[in-house]
Amino acid sequence: MTEPAKAGAPVTSGVTISDNVVAKVAFKAISGIEGIHSLGGGSARALAGLRGDKGTPGITVDLRDGSVDVDVTMSIIFGANVPTVAEACRKAVTEQVEGTTGLKVRAVNVLVTDVVFPEEQAASDV
Repeated sequence: MTEPAKAGAPVTSGVTISDNVVAKVAFKAISGIEGIHSLGGGSARALAGLRGDKGTPGITVDLRDGSVDVDVTMSIIFGANVPTVAEACRKAVTEQVEGTTGLKVRAVNVLVTDVVFPEEQAASDV
């Protein structure tokens, strides 16, 4: 007997895909994009650290009717072009999530919450 699908989790060809899987795929898709300092806002990173969740900080997923919206919150490195970084994120997430899960990506919303200056970045690397 098969277990019923969780409400909101789309079923693709008899496979239920959780929002956690989509978030991890999106996280991996943007992990190499130049100009991103870190994902998640300061408070989101702190809360994730307290929960012990290090998997997908700054990424939230809304699965609905076989499609998905992905929200990405990040800080960028000073000098990076925000629209260019955001568009690279949208493209990478859309291609990877659709290619991996078969779900239609309706939107990738990018929220830049901070900019990190070189002296701040050097201090955090120590």
